[in-house]
Parts: sequence; structure tokens; C-alpha cells
Amino acid sequence: MSHQLPPYSNIKFCNQHLGFKINSQHNAPQFPKFLPLSSKRRNLCLIKQNHIEIVPLSMEAVADLHSHTLRSDGVLLPEELLKKASELGLTALSITDHDTMDGYIEAEPLAAKYNIELIPGIEISCYENDRDYHVLGYFVDPDNKVFQQHLDIFRREREKRAERIVKRLQGMDLPVLFDDVLIKAGSATIGRPHVAAVMVDAGVTDTMKKAFDRYLGNGRSAYEPKPNFPVAKGIELINNAGGVAVLAHPGRDLPAHILMSIIQSGIDGIEVVHPSHQPELQRHYREIAALYCLIETGGSDFHGNRDYDHVNFGKVTIPYSLVEAMKYHIHK
Repeated sequence: MSHQLPPYSNIKFCNQHLGFKINSQHNAPQFPKFLPLSSKRRNLCLIKQNHIEIVPLSMEAVADLHSHTLRSDGVLLPEELLKKASELGLTALSITDHDTMDGYIEAEPLAAKYNIELIPGIEISCYENDRDYHVLGYFVDPDNKVFQQHLDIFRREREKRAERIVKRLQGMDLPVLFDDVLIKAGSATIGRPHVAAVMVDAGVTDTMKKAFDRYLGNGRSAYEPKPNFPVAKGIELINNAGGVAVLAHPGRDLPAHILMSIIQSGIDGIEVVHPSHQPELQRHYREIAALYCLIETGGSDFHGNRDYDHVNFGKVTIPYSLVEAMKYHIHK
């Protein structure tokens, strides 16, 4: 028995659908047939079987659950992003700034003005085994004290890392000052894009992309690893603050054994739809989500400082029913 998953639908097949196979034509890694389901997973299977209709994307309200503002490494103010989302006809939006919810907090009282349902969101930076991972958190309580304490730690660690990067650049006799990076970041959580912007201002490179390609990218001459923060800890942090934890843009190069480890760590969902995921890769992750009863999410990963951002925003979306599935999952 086999199942053909219709594109851009939210139908799910879980462990009890014996015989389900991952489509091998995508050169997808082969996964163990089934994982033991936790009670949370079993509840989600029931949600997917009994509470979700199959609705074509073109006929349904849509959401973008991955976007960034000036409060991290985006270029738009939170209200500007809401306005843009409204103009493009989005029903729901999640501001998922890196390691901060300041953008969401600022936008939340303004969302009704633009007729946008604003989903609480964040993108947590994780690092283990010499690899970066991002975990998206949805419906997190921004007032959770333990959660906020961790965000304060993240902010301090980000500043320390940026300072180490600047010292590496200065060691190459490049005219980059940490004070300029702090000014560029302003009230935002500091990150490599702010260093790259200062490098462009100083004439070190003419584009931020070149700054990353030559100096700041993983393994490049000024690269500094993040502090170790395992994915399992990110999941726990989000879940304990009442949220849903989703693996962001897993991409084509994530080894199968690592993905299996993340699933076993209790991840709630996978970001299936992302600008870096071509249709066959979306199909691959949709099938994995189906097999292991994971929530599907997606979005444009809008920052506003890349040419393709303005092409993707409003187009790289997911059906709103997937937002409803997350809500049902949380309130079970």
C-alpha cells in the first residue's frame, strides 16, 4: 500500500498507516520505518486525521511563519513588515527574529490595525557538533521568566561573539571597529550581518554577501563559532514556555542520522516550505513530517536586504489550516 501526497495540502499519514514509504526519487535518505510515538505525537496524529481538511493552497487563506525585522537582522520596522504583509494579502504572519521577541512585542498591539493575525514567534540559535541549527518557536509566551533569562544570555553571547569576530578582522589589518558594529545593530540582537554591514561601510567589501563569502561565513577566516547550545535544549526551552518547536530550513545537506536524532529529541515540526527548498525537497520533508506526525510550517524567511526577499514575501506561504493545526496541538 502506498500514499501519494498531494502538493501543498496538509493531509498527514502517521505510523498506523502501514506501508508508507518515503519517495526515493528525491535521493532522500532512508529512515528507520517507525519511531515510538510519544503521547504528544499520538495526539498530533489524531489532529491530522480528524481535524484537517485537504484544501488546495490557491483556495485558502495563507500565512508566512518566518520573517525578520530590524529588531534582529531584518531591515524593516515591525510595523512596516505588518503593513507589507497586509498589502500582500497575508492572513497570518509570524515575526521570528533571531533570539529575541522584541519585534513581536512591538508589532502585537498594531496587528489588528492591519488586519493581520500575528503569531508569537522566535528563531532560536543552536549549535552542536560544529554545526549551526535554527529552531523556530511558535506561540511562545514572551513573558515567561525562564525564557526571557535565556534570551538575555543569548544577547550577551552574541555581543561577545561579534567582538571576537571584529578582533579577527582587525588582526588582518581591516578597518572594522566594534563600536561601529554596536551602532549598526542599535537595539537589535547583534549578529554577523551587522559586522558585514560595517565592512561594506568601511570599504572592505562592496556587498554583504562578499563579506560572508570571504570572511564571515562558516569556516572562513574571521568565523567564530557560537557557544554550544544543543537542539534538544532549544526544543525544551520553547516547549517549557508554552510553544511549539520547529526545525527551520533543514535543507538538502542535513545528514539523515542528525535529523533522526532531532526527531527523537522531541521536535514538534519541520519547516517544509522555505525559499531554499525546491519542490522535490518540500515533498521529501512533507513525507517525513507525515511519517513521524510532525507539524508542517513554512515561510519566506524575509529579511528585506536581499533581492529575492521582495519576490518571495507574500508568495512563499503555507495554508492557514496549518496554523490552525498548531493551535489545536497546543490546546490539547
